Parts: sequence; C-alpha cells; structure tokens
Amino acid sequence: MTQQPAFNSDAAMQALRAVIAAIIAAAFIGLVVLLAAVLTAAAFVIAGLAILGAGAFWIYRKVRGRKKADSSVLVARRGPHGWTVDGTS
Repeated sequence: MTQQPAFNSDAAMQALRAVIAAIIAAAFIGLVVLLAAVLTAAAFVIAGLAILGAGAFWIYRKVRGRKKADSSVLVARRGPHGWTVDGTS
C-alpha cells in the first residue's frame, strides 16, 4: 500500500496561481470602475462649467443690454422712384 502525502506541491502551486489570478482580476475590475468614475466626474465638471459660463454670459447680456443702432449710418433702400437713403439729416 502506497502512502499519499498530505501536502501536494503541485496542488498548492495551482491554488496559489488561482488566488493570484483572482487578485489580479479584481484589481483590473477595480481599476476599470475607478477610471469610469473619474471620467464621469470630469464630464460633470465640464458640463457644470459650461452651464455656469452660459449663465454668466446670459447675465452679462442682460446687464449690458443690446447695442443700439448707430443713427449716423445711412441705409439705402429701393423705393418706388429709385434708390432712397433714410437718415436723420
């Protein structure tokens, strides 16, 4: 009758390889999730800055107002008797 050793080095090495592979897989999945979270946060920051910029521009336009047309510029239009120029003088 042959004796079976209690500790098999081949089985222990396979178990160690399986544990290391599981650790590497978990680290890779964690890295992918972390990268996705960072990219999502960056997209939210960029979107927030764009909204703030648009709001600031809107307020600037409201406070500044629109430029009034310069009254010294003459506008030529085609009238019933040829070209006419509308002006204040």
